[in-house]
Formats: sequence, structure tokens, C-alpha cells
Amino acid sequence: MPVLPVRRLARGTSVGLGAAALVAASALLPLGTAAAAAEPGDEITLMTFNDFHGALGGASDLACAVETVRAESPTSFLLSAGDSVGGSSFESAVQNDEPTLDVLNAMGVDATAIGNHEYDQGVDDLLERIEPRTDFPDLAANVYDAATGERIHEAYTVLEQDGVEVAVIGAVTTKTVGKVSPTAIEGLTFGDPVDAVNDVVEEMAADGVEYDVLVASYHEGASSSAEPGTAPQNTDPIFDKIVGSTSAEVDAIFNGDSHRTYNYTAPVPGEDGAERPIAQTGSSAANLGVVHLALGEDGAWGVAGSPEMHPTALGEGEQCAVDTEVTREVTQLAQTAIEDAAIVGAEPVGSVSADVTTSWDDSKASYVDGVRTASSPIGNQATTKGDNRMRHSAAGDMLADSMKWYLEDAGLDGEHEVIAVMNPGGIRAELWYEPSAAGEGEGVVTYAEANGMVPFGNTLNSGEVTGAQLTQMLEEQWQRTADGGEVDAGDEPFLAFSVSENVEYVVDSTRERDDRVVEVRVNGEALDPEATYTIVAASFLFEGGDNMWALSEAEDVRDSGVLDRDAFIAYLEAHPDLAPDYSQRQLDVQILDGGEYDSATGVDRDPVLRISDVESQSLGAPEIETVIVDAGEHGTFEAPYGSVEDADGDAADVTLTDWLCVPEGTVVPLTLSAIPDTGTAIVHEISSFTWTSGGTPDSCDTGDDTTPPPGDDGDDDDGNGDDGNGDDGNGDDGNGDDGNGDDGATAPGDEDDDVTAPPPVDGDDGDGAAPPADGGDQGTDSTTAGTTPSHLARTGVETGTLAALIALLGAAGAGTLALRRRLTRP
Repeated sequence: MPVLPVRRLARGTSVGLGAAALVAASALLPLGTAAAAAEPGDEITLMTFNDFHGALGGASDLACAVETVRAESPTSFLLSAGDSVGGSSFESAVQNDEPTLDVLNAMGVDATAIGNHEYDQGVDDLLERIEPRTDFPDLAANVYDAATGERIHEAYTVLEQDGVEVAVIGAVTTKTVGKVSPTAIEGLTFGDPVDAVNDVVEEMAADGVEYDVLVASYHEGASSSAEPGTAPQNTDPIFDKIVGSTSAEVDAIFNGDSHRTYNYTAPVPGEDGAERPIAQTGSSAANLGVVHLALGEDGAWGVAGSPEMHPTALGEGEQCAVDTEVTREVTQLAQTAIEDAAIVGAEPVGSVSADVTTSWDDSKASYVDGVRTASSPIGNQATTKGDNRMRHSAAGDMLADSMKWYLEDAGLDGEHEVIAVMNPGGIRAELWYEPSAAGEGEGVVTYAEANGMVPFGNTLNSGEVTGAQLTQMLEEQWQRTADGGEVDAGDEPFLAFSVSENVEYVVDSTRERDDRVVEVRVNGEALDPEATYTIVAASFLFEGGDNMWALSEAEDVRDSGVLDRDAFIAYLEAHPDLAPDYSQRQLDVQILDGGEYDSATGVDRDPVLRISDVESQSLGAPEIETVIVDAGEHGTFEAPYGSVEDADGDAADVTLTDWLCVPEGTVVPLTLSAIPDTGTAIVHEISSFTWTSGGTPDSCDTGDDTTPPPGDDGDDDDGNGDDGNGDDGNGDDGNGDDGNGDDGATAPGDEDDDVTAPPPVDGDDGDGAAPPADGGDQGTDSTTAGTTPSHLARTGVETGTLAALIALLGAAGAGTLALRRRLTRP
């Protein structure tokens, strides 16, 4: 059993701090200095904020909120849960975040957990520049020197004010490994944050460290926001562990990293009836979390009231109700930095004809009058964005195009085809058509806005990969660790990497990992797995950032010497009135039903493709109504796009009617597009049906002009051959086997595919296609042939099953009268 420190009823001298600093809220309190002991009923206030990200525009409002609380609660402590710098607003980023560090010092921050962004410029920058410039301790209990196993940062500190001592332990997310360039954190290991915090609690006990209140500040948080007083609906196991397994000695838990908002109390593990506050405040100085603790008669500090969330933004023309030295100094520092940056930032560098944004999911936007529209008015343009990193976006495509364009324009492209890749996490802002508060004019893009979109200062690198490696890069959008393991459940399982306009590809997301990319085309031609391609991307990705492991193995990697921001600005200057591209360069296509025709049993079921991710979630994008599959001479097919049962999101189930007569062995290029037309036109090759016995049905045109095409009514004897186009009964007019037949849509069967009966009439052979599967290895040629819908694998049977069926039917010999066919991928 660990020996835990006993809660103090009166203040004593703190001893055994080791590497931790003893810091007072306003000044250092010398060891041994006496202070009045807290009395039962006394209260202290803990304030927290997180993920400030150099938001100097909100600094004055945050300082006002802090000073307002201090005026009401004299014994108070101000803590940050990390990411104060890095990924910053232009005003801070252009000055290397130094104004932000000065603002936080002036605001009186007492301690901070270290966040992943503090490592953006490398651990040496953190240790040698950031930490020395802060007047408060930077804490991370779970970061170790890989060679020695020793911690490289202070793990905890003890703060004192008005006789009350508050110990603070900091920890950073283990996701830092995937969020920061590997070279920036080379030689470091990131341990489990909860285990590290609990270790420090025991170490403090062993060292005799005394305190009244203990706070754990984690740069790690829940996966969703929640209403005040309510726990978030979380999907990240590490947050569950934080809440349920952090030592019972900890009185309050503050979070960061996930940019969510919640403030509630949760049970203390092992202490019946006891609860402690849990809080995260969003990001960019939007909120201040406030927790009041009171000293009880039993000598324990407990939550007084409920945890509070104070929005910081002042209304139009509203002045702060308090005027203190802190509010004045913070306001002056922030305003000076903003004005200095404005001189550079106000320079126009390009223009757009409409908003160019990241993807906005349904929690933030919807289609209004057929146009993707934000659910709430756009406030601060610099900090408002959709940021759905699991969907490709107009902003990501634009940035990928800018990198490809720059490398070629600068003559750095070399002899191979150039392909650009943009990671969604590198997009930190939107481009807005409406002018900002600076009044730059409609559609004008300023230097500040361009920098705000890509603020990390990565250089553009290029290197060579094979076609097979490029395919693997696309597979690695489904995230995995360096050793192939699963990423944390709270991380995005998929990161939508945008590609330049010369690339298009098709995936089947229901297949097994590393078998999901079905087809890739470059400049309209099939990708050659043995050919060499030049990849251009931010240096971060070439180092394995965002788990792009295949790219980290590129050869002949070269640094262009230009920042991604500067390449983007050059692109904007060369492309005035840039319009957002809402086309999709990738589609998710499943063979929902391989279809089957059996002349002996009367089975006639048309194949069905489920096509999804057709719509853009970028603001301004049109709402997709219809998906079109153009098979050239073999017909054009379409289906409405929208909510489909058992589909994850919107989709279209497109039935390829009368596909029966496509000649055996034919590879049919399908052009996939949509209405309204956004420019999406992706070619996907699918093989024709495989004839496993018998010959072409009499209903197919084999050169005899009197042979009618197959009809949806299944009646090959009446000569009408209903093709939906007023056919006069002469089949397909003698133009050879064009496979058009009946263009009327035939829904896939659902109940009676294997009974001996005529084909259904008018295409109504069931109540819908079988839904797609969640996963499963289908093989390249997998289909659902020969099975009833209730047993259909959602995207096909195993290749081995298909081969066995073919062999079985082949063994029946020429005496077999039935004709069976099915749809496969080549």
C-alpha cells in the first residue's frame, strides 16, 4: 500500500521538493516563512484555461475574467493545461510566440502543464527558450529521457497564498508522438499520464511534501463537450482513466488538448460519496474554468457549489468592469504585439471568390437551401473553423495544389510526376470571403490570414516513392502506430489527407486495413506500383508525423528551403479570385450486391454499388442530390443521394440494371459523378459478370437483330424488351452487345432470389439491397454471387468461395442449362 501524505490542518514548512519549484501566487515565499493557517469555512478558488494557442486577440478579455474572479476570491490560483504557444494566431506566431509568453507572465499564471505544441520547435527550444522565459513552472511528469529513463521536466510544484498550499502535477498527452515532428522529440519517451501522476503522488508522500490541495493538470481531455454539470459522452479511454483512476489524493482535475468544454463533478475512486471537479475550457481564451473549494470541519477541502465556466468575450463596446494593473499590462502587451504584427499582416497576398474552408461536420453546419452553411454566425474569423479531420476539404485540396504548383513553378520537380499531400491537422484556419475586423475588403486574403491557415513554419520537402508506397500512404489515412498497433481510441481513427488535383482514387472502407484502397489514378491513368513518383509535403510528414510511416521511407528527400506558408502565399498571388473546389478526389465505393442471374431457377438480381463521401462538407458546397454511374455504351445509372439504412452517413445505392449482357471478361470503366455537378468525375474499373456455365442468354443481342434485350419484367417472349426508352421491341437495335437493355432501375432482391420462379416484374424484386459490412477481407474479386440477401457479405464473398463455386459449376459440364453471372472488381 502506498503511503499518502496526510492533509494538513495548518501550514507548515514544505520540504523535499526536489526538482520542483516552490512558487507563490504572486511572489516566491522563502522556505520556513510562517503564514496564517486556513480555518474551517475558508475558501480558495482554482482557475483554469487551456490551449491558448497565442490568441492575443482574446488576451485582454481573459485577463478581465481572471481579475474579476480574483476580486471576488482573494485566495486564488491561475493554472494552464498546456498548448499556450504553437499553432498560434498570426499576431503571436509571426513574433515566435514571445508576446504570448509575456502576456501569460503579466496575467499571473501560477503553473502550467506542458502541451504537445510546446514541442513544435523541438525539445531544446522548450527547455532553453520557452521555460526560461516563463515566470511560472512548466510541468510534465510523464516525459522521460529515452536513454536514462529520467524525467526531463519538473513534475510538480507547490504554490502558496494566504496560508494555503496548492500542489500541482502536470502531464502531457501521449498523442504528442503523432502530433509533433519526430525529430522535435527525438530521444524522448511519453509515458501514461495517469500512471505518472499517481507515481508523483507517491513520490511526494515519500519525500514528506506537505500541501492542502492537490491538482492534476492534464494536457489530455475528453472527446466531446457537455452541458455544465454533465459528464461528456467520451470515446477516449485515457479520459476515462483520468476520471476513474487518478489518485484519490487529487482534489481537482483540469484538462486540455481536445479543445472541448465541460465542467462537472465526478466520484472520487474509493471514497464513497466524495466528488471532485473535472473541467476543460475549449481553446483560444474562449472560457475560464472556475472551481471553489472550502475547508470543512474535518480538515478536508471539498467542492463549494458547482464548477463554473465563464465565457470571456466582452460584448460589442463593453468595457471590463475591473481595472487593475494586470488588466492594463496584459491589454497593452497584447495590443502592441497585434499592432506590430498588423504592419506585416495587413499586406494583401491574394483573393478568393468564396469561403475556402475545412470540413464542417453536422454538429457545426448543415445544408440550408441546398448550401453547406454554418449553424452559428461566424465570430472571430481567426479562430473559427470546422476542423473535421476525418473528411477531405476544399481547404486541404487547395493547400495540396499549392505545394505541387510551387515545386513545379520553382523548377524543383525533377523528372517524375509530382503529387502533393496535405495533412488536415496542419490547417489551422479558414479563408473567409467576408472582410475581417481589419476591414481588408471582400475576398481579400492578407498575409496574416494566409499564415494563420498554415502557421507551423514547416518547410516543403520532396522525395521519391514508388506507386506501391503511395498506395500505402493512402492506406495510412486509417491511423496506426509505428509498430502497426491501434491508435488510442480517442484519436481520430482516420485522418483525411488531401492530395493534389492530378490524383483520384477509390476506397472500400469496409475492407480490412491495408486492403481498402481499391484503385488509384494519376493524371487519369492507373497507378503503376513499380513507377517512381515525387511527393511534396510539409517536412513534418516526411518525418512520420501524423503516422505517415510509408512517407518516412521516401528516398532522396530534399528540403526546398521554403516554408509551406510562403509557398502558399506565392500560389495565392499567382491565382487571384481563387474559387473553392468542392469536387471529391476520392470516393468510397462498395459492391453492395454482386448480382446474380440463373436461368434455371429464374434468379435475376442486378448488382448494386454503394457510393459515399460524395459531398463536400466545406462551407458553401452544394447539397448532393443524385449520384450517377456512367458505364459508357453499357448504360448510365443513377440513384438519390442521402440517408441510407445501415450506411454510416449519406450514400447512394446505385443499381446497374440489365448488366447481364456485358461480355465476359470485359473491364468496364465507370465514371462516378454527382448532381449538382461539383466537378467530381472519378473513374473506377469493374469487371463484367463472370460467366460460370452455359452461354449468353437468348435475350442478349448476339448479332441477331430480332433477339430482344433482357427486360425488367423477366418476360423474354413478348418481344417488347422494355428498356425504358420506348423501345419498339427490336432489342438494342443491332449495335452489338452494348449491355444497355432495360435502363429502368431494378432494386436488388431481398427474399426469394433462390426460388424457382420468373424474374420480378418492373424491377421490384425486393425491398432493398443488403447493407454493407463493417469490415472483412473480401479479396480483390469478391462478390455476393450465389447467396441470398439475408446472407450477403456486405461487400462480397471470399475469393476462395467464388473459385469453388466456379469449379463446381464447371464440373457440371455442357449439360448444365443454367447461366450464372456476377460482378467483380478486376
